[in-house]
Amino acid sequence: MSTRKVFGKSAEKLKSKRVLIVGIGGLGCTVANLLARLEIKLKFVDNDIVDDTNLERQILYDKGDILKNKVDAAKEKLSQFTKIEAISEKLTSKNIGKRIPQDIDLVIDCTDNVEARLLINDYCMKNNINWIYSGAVGDIGSIYFIDNKNDGPCFRCFNQEKSGETSCNIGVLNSIIVAVASIIVNVAVNYLVLGKIEEKLIRINMRDNSMTKINVKKNKRCVCSDKK
Repeated sequence: MSTRKVFGKSAEKLKSKRVLIVGIGGLGCTVANLLARLEIKLKFVDNDIVDDTNLERQILYDKGDILKNKVDAAKEKLSQFTKIEAISEKLTSKNIGKRIPQDIDLVIDCTDNVEARLLINDYCMKNNINWIYSGAVGDIGSIYFIDNKNDGPCFRCFNQEKSGETSCNIGVLNSIIVAVASIIVNVAVNYLVLGKIEEKLIRINMRDNSMTKINVKKNKRCVCSDKK
């Protein structure tokens, strides 16, 4: 495959990796599409169904998928490339221990709410699991790799439980979805193949076609600073 031409024999590592994607909407289905074609084993968690209003930005789905569970529709399309486990339920404090295996190689947040991200953050921090935060609202997108294995800054360090606006409230461009998803996959693959960690928060602005990298410092008042 082309990835092997880029990474050499190291690309074969991808076939043994397992990635959990929480949220199979705009970002999630695009990330899943790209990762599945690299033969990475995937697990999806989402309790939503495909709606006709999703089709503009959730490019894995089509009109024939309307009213299907998103995880089932995504699995149906992508199982030809890799092994996929689909869980059609909302991630909660009660089930997160069952849904995120402690030996998972990477968790990717493709949700659209702070509550879910804080849940992922705290569980992954407690269990030393690395994960990628991502978001896209309007024409702005963000990606940040949270390195719990090396005690890096966590999601709370820079978010501080701010709710902010969501794509459901103000909309989101399909172009920012694809741009953010592509960066997520690149960050994930560099980590899974090379062990390379993107240390800065990446901000994409489609209004002026710019990408900025922002330093994130560990907040000494954050719960992750008390981690032992």
